[in-house]
Formats: sequence, structure tokens, C-alpha cells
Amino acid sequence: MNFTGNNRPLVLVHQAMSSVRGSEAFDIMLSPQFYTMKREDLSLKYRYQAKKLAPSILEDLLPPGRAYRYYAFREDDMWVFIAYDPQEIIQFLASRGATVESISKLYFAQQVADKFMTPVLLDKDEVLSNIQHTATVTPRMLLSERVQCQGFSDAFKPSEGVTFSAGSNSIFESREAWIISSIFILFGLMFAAEGVRYRQATVAMQEKVAVLLKEYPALQSQYARDNIETKYQRIDQEERHKREILKDLSRLVFPGVEVETLSLGGKQFLLVLQCPDEKTLQRVESQAKSKGYTVRRTGSKKQITIEGKI
Repeated sequence: MNFTGNNRPLVLVHQAMSSVRGSEAFDIMLSPQFYTMKREDLSLKYRYQAKKLAPSILEDLLPPGRAYRYYAFREDDMWVFIAYDPQEIIQFLASRGATVESISKLYFAQQVADKFMTPVLLDKDEVLSNIQHTATVTPRMLLSERVQCQGFSDAFKPSEGVTFSAGSNSIFESREAWIISSIFILFGLMFAAEGVRYRQATVAMQEKVAVLLKEYPALQSQYARDNIETKYQRIDQEERHKREILKDLSRLVFPGVEVETLSLGGKQFLLVLQCPDEKTLQRVESQAKSKGYTVRRTGSKKQITIEGKI
């Protein structure tokens, strides 16, 4: 949902582009000439987790000595990691007559790779097309003469983008700034109301504690209360650790995998899985070993046993 009414024109940034005319704000979409991309099959749920991993995943593909920014998004069952250099983009657009103040949102061609199934003509020698689900700049001469190209337009704009910034200061339109400020004010009022509610709850809790201490004088001893607290803190920590292990083990149950045995008690756990095929078994085996678990194949060729300490 677009709360800001983004009607800014979308400009495709590529090496052969012509000058950018006008002083009004516009959005840009980078061709693969201005970013580095890699796909990975990772068990991540949230984008912020993927973005934290992006520098280590892409470091071997990037020339050193640049201040890269990173972006990540899901593409079917894969995570797509992207690195780009804002200064390179700013300098290139400056050579085409555009200023950094004119740039608002930043998008990547890979976000809408399917829209390039029909190639977009960049110049007389190059096109931007979809090659094996990847937005790729290729020589036009590689295309059949019967292939028709299409023009680039605002219809290529993805639903999500990056607020472009030259340095530490992000560039927002005034309307966007007012909307963001209003959201922060709303959150501030919500936190204030929540604080009043917590204060009332604290007073009520203190009254209950006073009644409890009156009924059970033994609890008035700080030593006794500390012992009780220590005991239940240890139990809580152990149960939390068990839940974390169960969460990790659940990530090993890929589609088609069946749980034959699950034993969780004492200081060890044991999990026996039946996999549908060798490829899935190898995937489960790899994920389990990365967690430091003991793995061995048992029973049938497609059965695997995973053990570890609690």
C-alpha cells in the first residue's frame, strides 16, 4: 500500500542512458551494470536478518575500497542479496545532468526480472532481458530478428524500494517527512499510554505482594526469596533452551520429510527423520551439521538420525 502517493517518474540507469532533463524528483531503477547480485537458499524469516548477512555473502564478489550498501529480498524459496555503491551511482548520474537531490527511491531490475521476459532496448547494441530468471544486459545481436523489444516505463516500478541517500542523511520529500513524523508522534502517544497502564499494574502488583507477605511471613526473608527466584530462573532457562532446540530442529523438517522419532529429555535429544529422496537427505544432513549436531544415517538409505546435547 502506498501512503505517499508516489507518482514520480522512473528512470532506468544504465551505461548507455542519455541525459536526465528536468529538476523534479524522480525514482531510479539500476540495471545489473550498477549492482552485484547473488542468490542463496537460507533458512531466514526476516529481511533484516538477510541484510545483516549480505556483506559476508557478497564480499568475494566485490572490489575492495568502496562503501557498499546492501539490499535483500525473497524470490520464491531463495534469498536475493544485492550490493551497490551510492557514490558510483551519484557520480554517473551527475555526468548525465542529474543531482543527488533529485533522486528519491532506488529500485533494482532483479526485483521485476519477470517483466524483462520481453527485452527492453537500451541502445542499438544492448538490451536488458531475463536470462534464467535473472535480469541481464546482453548484446542485441544475440537475439533473434523475430524478437520484439519493449519500451521502459513506470509500469516496471516494484512495490518496495530503498530511500536513496548519498551519505548518512536520507533524502525525503517534505510530504514523506510529515507522514513519518506523524507516525513517530503516534507511537510516542501509544508508549505514554502504555507507561500509565504499566504504572497502574505495578501499583496493583505491589499491593498483592504486600498481602502475600502478610499471609506467608517466611517469604519476608530476602534469602528465602532469592533461593526461590534462583530455582525458577534455572528452570526457566532450561525450558527456554529446549524451546530453542525444538525451533532449530523444526527447520530441518523440509517438505516431504517425516518425523519418525523425537526424544527430548535429560541432557540429550534424538531425532530420527525419514526423507523422500537423497537430495533432501543431504540438505537435512548439511543443515544439522552446521548446527554442530551429530548426524548418522540409519535404517533405510533415506533415514537420518540427529543427536545433540541440551
